[in-house]
Amino acid sequence: MRLRHLIAIAVLSSASGWAQACLFATSTPPEGWYQWAAKGLFAGDVTEVEKDAQKPVDVIIVRVVETFKGPDATNGTLTVRIPSRNWNACKLEVPVAGARVLVAMNANSEVMLVPLAASYAEQLKGWRAGK
Repeated sequence: MRLRHLIAIAVLSSASGWAQACLFATSTPPEGWYQWAAKGLFAGDVTEVEKDAQKPVDVIIVRVVETFKGPDATNGTLTVRIPSRNWNACKLEVPVAGARVLVAMNANSEVMLVPLAASYAEQLKGWRAGK
């Protein structure tokens, strides 16, 4: 009986972790992104989306148009790997070529990628400038 409770707790914790990650990705103010993205925070345009043949992962190639935090990658490219289940779990669409996205990388090399509206990019710039 005790083992069942531990398994249930682990499953619920994992589910709430996904929910928290999705909530973070879709409703965080600029300050939160700057804090989470220890390794880098970038705006870019998706150039290619592929499925990994071996794993349930989407490989997304992004041409960086602006670096908010981290090493300047402007005019370079980032290749990020996002678990395919993230899109449904977070109620986000898989980005398509040409979409503007925000790419964030934390200290654990975890990546978040979300759509980036021009108005939100301005908020990110404003927060950086006001720091």
